[in-house]
Amino acid sequence: MILSEADSKRFYQIWWPLLKYVNSQQNIVEDFPEIPMVENVNVQDAIKIRNVMWNSPDLLDKFIQINPAQLAENDLELAASWKDRFSSQFVIIRHLKKHSVFLRCDEQPDAFGVLGIISPLHEIVGHSVPVMVETVLLPFENKIIYDGLIIPYSVSFGPGLRTRFNHVYRTAQELCRVKTALKFEDSVDEKMDAVAKGNQKVLLAFHKDLAASGLGDKKLEEHFEVVENFVKTYLLQSSPPCSLLNISVELLDQYFREQGKKANRVSFKRLVRFLYNSGRIDWEAEKVLVDYLKGL
Repeated sequence: MILSEADSKRFYQIWWPLLKYVNSQQNIVEDFPEIPMVENVNVQDAIKIRNVMWNSPDLLDKFIQINPAQLAENDLELAASWKDRFSSQFVIIRHLKKHSVFLRCDEQPDAFGVLGIISPLHEIVGHSVPVMVETVLLPFENKIIYDGLIIPYSVSFGPGLRTRFNHVYRTAQELCRVKTALKFEDSVDEKMDAVAKGNQKVLLAFHKDLAASGLGDKKLEEHFEVVENFVKTYLLQSSPPCSLLNISVELLDQYFREQGKKANRVSFKRLVRFLYNSGRIDWEAEKVLVDYLKGL
């Protein structure tokens, strides 16, 4: 859940000179240490400098260009990668063995697997989750860290919000949007692979739902194979590839037009019911799909 000792040392070899440079250019706080370290930098002073820095992109560019700390080329490249930072309020929903899971505090179902720098994040914000925080996420090679400054909020969440966070996290998992690296543009193959893996997760959950409904094995497999074929033949072949969580009337209409009498609409009624009952689609989407299926 944390960087290696060598990587954490490398981070601070870049981070402290960067803060020192920004402060020297902007005169943000007085008496900033000549040799800044975790032990001698006031957190509130560091936050002030950091806020100015991230709001002035040219300061990072100038630091890299001038290189006042005489950093190695690979360290300058790492600093340059911080242009792809992600600043927001997040909800930390899990402390896992590999990382802590940060959810975006908006409608986008994105989650980030974030490492601590020198201490696990549960030691920084506490074991009790969910917890809302404000921070800046940074790429660190093929990992995600934060910029060493994290502000937790004293906000309690009721059962409704906790359920919603769990749904958002599950959606992120099923859309393969739990990011462990800050890459904002995936290749076509990567996107295709992510959608395929996400659809497989939903299909497995649908299979479990069919089994729990008391159907006989033959009917269960019949309904499952119909939906599985629809995913492989239509959803993954659409442009762009589509997740089962974003199933639309347009795609269903294409399927039923091509399948004709061979199409089994009961399978799709069961699918839509499963998606709605499990919170994977909302009431409005469910109603549109149900109305379409009734009209066939």
